[in-house]
Amino acid sequence: MAAVASGADVAAATTPAEPLNAISPGRVSLGVEFKGRAALLVPVGYPLELSGRKVEVRIRIRFANGKPAVRTWTERPHSGALRPGDRRGRFGFVHAVLPGPDLSSRLRNPGRVLSVGVTISARLFPDSSDGIQPPEANQPLYRGAHSQSGLRRAAPGTCSTGMLLLPTRDGGTRGQLPRCGAMLRWSIDRPPDRGTATVDGPAFELALADSQLGSDSFRLRGTGSGQVPVFRTVEVRAGRSPAQGISVRALGDSVTAGFGYFGKTGRPMTIFELIDCRPGATVFNDACSSNSSNRNASIGNQPNYLADYGLSRNISWPAQWANEYGITDYRNYAVTGSAPSDWQAGGQFHNTLLSIQGQNPDYILLTLGANPLLSNVLFGLDTMGCALESDLFGDFTQCVLDAFETVDLDDRLNQIYTSLVTNTTSKVIVMQYHLSIPASALAYSAVQLGVMGDLLNEIISDEAGQVSTSRIAVVSPPRFDVGIDMTPVYPADFSCSWLDFKVDGPSVQSDASQDELLALHPLSFCGGPALGPPWVIDGDTGIHPSAAGYSQMAGQMPAPE
Repeated sequence: MAAVASGADVAAATTPAEPLNAISPGRVSLGVEFKGRAALLVPVGYPLELSGRKVEVRIRIRFANGKPAVRTWTERPHSGALRPGDRRGRFGFVHAVLPGPDLSSRLRNPGRVLSVGVTISARLFPDSSDGIQPPEANQPLYRGAHSQSGLRRAAPGTCSTGMLLLPTRDGGTRGQLPRCGAMLRWSIDRPPDRGTATVDGPAFELALADSQLGSDSFRLRGTGSGQVPVFRTVEVRAGRSPAQGISVRALGDSVTAGFGYFGKTGRPMTIFELIDCRPGATVFNDACSSNSSNRNASIGNQPNYLADYGLSRNISWPAQWANEYGITDYRNYAVTGSAPSDWQAGGQFHNTLLSIQGQNPDYILLTLGANPLLSNVLFGLDTMGCALESDLFGDFTQCVLDAFETVDLDDRLNQIYTSLVTNTTSKVIVMQYHLSIPASALAYSAVQLGVMGDLLNEIISDEAGQVSTSRIAVVSPPRFDVGIDMTPVYPADFSCSWLDFKVDGPSVQSDASQDELLALHPLSFCGGPALGPPWVIDGDTGIHPSAAGYSQMAGQMPAPE
């Protein structure tokens, strides 16, 4: 990658993620530090998965006379504002090196610099040894190097990138202002949504209250005599505890794994790719999921997790929750298609469960229990055998409960929850299932599908409560409104019909499902969402959440302690 010439906050890119060892340092230039001292500006192109990760930067400067100067430091480059479903392969970041008074005086005459060498290295999991993650994640280094002859002064408007802040609620946070090719006067151009930001000499300060947690940003404005204003954004990921001290592991099925998105590129699958992506009957390799590099469910019988387990793509609800608070010690072991039995003794992912327990993370996140029964119903296979004419709160409800009993859903969930609580000190957070009305579920009405989902979520909540109310937290997604009258399952108190027909709310279902719902309810259907894209993807006929839907689910999660 060529050197980042502009020093912009984030260099936009849409290319697929590149392999390891793809750090690309560019040409170093000489800027101006506070009160006229020297600063070195180092532009670097990073793979997306290194966003927010600690990297080590080493710079070596050879002079025409005297000993070479070597500086080594660590920093957290970042890719800018969080994007649900990030499809970039790389991002640009400009480091600022503040060499100190002695080296600064030697750099005042850049013509005496013979050469500048930069080496940058990083690794995602420096202490990884679980034996489950992909081989490349155990390789120690992402590495890049650059060497150049001489040193040129930076253009006045070339500046370093705004910082990534990881503050905690127990006090203010101070960070350095951007350094540029000329002295600039900095001010707060756009304040943060939460907290107060101020500029103080060569630095800025951010003060937060106890409740002002999560992702945020504020923008700095730099002005100088005869200069066009320069803007830099400071990204904030605020939590109750230091983000770098929190570990998160995830397990479960497709809703935890983020099925329907290709992990290597962040691209959602299309309906034409569903045949290759739909999980098999008994062996699951996590294909077409946001934490996986596999693209075909019938090729291979093992999950191939991404080096960062899909964190940088910011798709699944566990990934979006971790990113909201700047947590990078994150591994998502969920496998699309898996059922509770697959994680128990004798199941194909039992060793993965044991490994997670052995890691004893601060948090274990999961959604589990819909497979195989409810998933087959949503895909149009009537495995429950519930007749269409069944009474909604009589025969039909009992039929669904009987079907759950045939796979021992209650006992299996109870055993998994018990195992996690007994064998770890982790806080376990269980996300319940969202409501989807897919175009493929031809055997059941929307109301019947709503009843199925409610019954499943009740079992999840009941079994978690029986195991531990102090160690297990059950989180409910926001309601995924359908846009039709869903009584008696849900009140109909919203209308967008000129005939004043009442529905549950503006639909957030997939575009394909909304088209079908409109055809079935032409006078009353209320399309949506009110803001943003649908919360459910089209590629699987409208079953799994979209990145926007997962954002809604992650937003229901409590802040990490």
